[in-house]
Amino acid sequence: MFQRVHIQILDNPTEGILFDDNSTEVSGTNRVLSEELSKEMNYFYPSSVCVEYVDLFVNGEEEFDDIKELLRMGALNTPVILINGILKIHGGIPASVIRREVDKLLSTGPMH
Repeated sequence: MFQRVHIQILDNPTEGILFDDNSTEVSGTNRVLSEELSKEMNYFYPSSVCVEYVDLFVNGEEEFDDIKELLRMGALNTPVILINGILKIHGGIPASVIRREVDKLLSTGPMH
């Protein structure tokens, strides 16, 4: 059985923006960039990686209350990237950094 990776991009749409790999300029919204990341992950890892965009400040997102508190305290910046439920990265992050994290995880082999 192969390993599956779940990437969650936790965001407050009024703050922080991912950076495009091809420039130092901010490119689009995190929602749009998460869709692009999803396409890229599907290309490199078909059926192995799921990318989900989560608006932290929509009603019903109580499961991320600790992360919202850390954001309020200034300890984290959006977007916050969780990989398999573990906070890995935060702030303006190029997709290439996320891909390296996924590569590391998938190279460890199947999870038991």
